[in-house]
Amino acid sequence: MNREVIYRHWQPGDDDVVLNLLVPAEQCREDHYRKKFNSPSLEPEGIRLALVGERVLGHVLGSRTSLFVEGKLQDFGMVTLVYVDSDMRRQGIATRLMQDLNTYFEGKDYRGSILYVETAEAYQLYQKVGYQKVTRELRTELPARPNSSPLKWKAVVQEDFNILHELKRCWRTHNFPVFWNTQGIEIHQFNMKQYRVLHRGKRIIGYAKWDDPSEHRPQGLIHDPVVPGEDPTDIIASVQAEITATRAWKTTEGSIYETPLRSYGCILQQEKRVDMVASFGQDIDLSEMHRTSW
Repeated sequence: MNREVIYRHWQPGDDDVVLNLLVPAEQCREDHYRKKFNSPSLEPEGIRLALVGERVLGHVLGSRTSLFVEGKLQDFGMVTLVYVDSDMRRQGIATRLMQDLNTYFEGKDYRGSILYVETAEAYQLYQKVGYQKVTRELRTELPARPNSSPLKWKAVVQEDFNILHELKRCWRTHNFPVFWNTQGIEIHQFNMKQYRVLHRGKRIIGYAKWDDPSEHRPQGLIHDPVVPGEDPTDIIASVQAEITATRAWKTTEGSIYETPLRSYGCILQQEKRVDMVASFGQDIDLSEMHRTSW
């Protein structure tokens, strides 16, 4: 390439040329991208661009999120959209963009940066700029097993929302990463049908994202239940008592459920997705925390 690559953050008027890169590559929807600053967690400096003339060659986007580590809630950068035009790869563009983004994150006094990858090429890139593996996604199949579990799964009702928010607050202290918004509630009237709550008698002790079988997912999909302070083997048994056929289950390496699922005879298969984190300053201490999926 004869012309110099310019690196800078997003500026007003950039959307059209950015979308010329991202939309044909199916990296985003135009309407969503144009509304990106509706979120207060994203600033123009969190979008880094590589340009030659009027052409955008590369793009990364990172916003603020909050994670509980080392005994307190801390701000992190979360990288969600990284793309370099196919004919410009392996020229150091993505590396430079990520370095610039992390410099911005460090300037905001974030504790670190977090992202996930699904290819070996991306994994190697992020290792080069300081990211380390946190965990890998695992999938398994949990067979139905009738039993007399005292724990019962039920549908979510609106009166449950605040209780579930508090359960997640407790869960975050021993599991990583758990994204935490002090202002917002994860489960609300628009997504409540995607979840189930776990009762012991009349008391709610946990919940799970619980996709029932469908054409897209014939076995459904149960994500690791959020049940702080309970024996995970009891939670697995309660799920087996609830289902009538084998269900897919999503967990991660190092989760509180990994060993119990194996003890039940489940075969845990590695998925492509790997979660990674870069620490700014002293390494992040995750020694006392279980891993969890996003």
